Amino acid sequence: MMFKSSILAAAVAFLAVLSVAPSTEAHASMRYPCTRGNPACRSALAKGQSIDYNINSPIGVHSRKDAPLCKQKVPSAIRTKVRAGSNLKTTYSVGASHGGGHCQWALSYDNGKTWIVLRTMFRDCLKGVKGGAPYSVSVPIPKDAPNGKATFMWLWNNAIGNRELYSNCADITVTGGKNGGKLKGVAPLIANYGKSSLYIPEYPFGGSDKRSEFAKRKSITITVPKSK
Repeated sequence: MMFKSSILAAAVAFLAVLSVAPSTEAHASMRYPCTRGNPACRSALAKGQSIDYNINSPIGVHSRKDAPLCKQKVPSAIRTKVRAGSNLKTTYSVGASHGGGHCQWALSYDNGKTWIVLRTMFRDCLKGVKGGAPYSVSVPIPKDAPNGKATFMWLWNNAIGNRELYSNCADITVTGGKNGGKLKGVAPLIANYGKSSLYIPEYPFGGSDKRSEFAKRKSITITVPKSK
């Protein structure tokens, strides 16, 4: 009887540990370039930022918003240098790939007030990636991207599971490009993020993946002034 009681007590204790353990492997997050609040990027932590031990969690679902785009608004203390005209090899921490989904990568020069999409991947983003397996995607940085401080954002709408939106941002410095100028493209589509956002259902089971809605993304022009 005492043996059974000991086993039960151990099981309860184990479940209690699980309930408070960080859930960084639960879903997915961008790991490189170094993202805001990422536990793996402690050296880049700035005043006003906090370490996000749930870095792999979504920022919201279709019924509510749990965090802002980027998850944290304050830029990091250290920026990754990215060259205009190059392909930026982004990497990810994947706990659960949820059947893949739609990903967008975007660039902002005003700390997230306006964004311009650099690449979109439909349906297959993260698809088939097993938890803990390495995953990377190359994102083209426009050759006419103006030099200077910028924010690089990743968005992911998963294909299977709760209707969620994931977002991480890395603070970068663009080099090798123009001194000021304009960058043209489209604004990101924000879906499954609050009741007023577009709803994308679980399309692997016969629902629409809403790809046609991405073709309606708003055209946008970013203007970056010349540095003196």
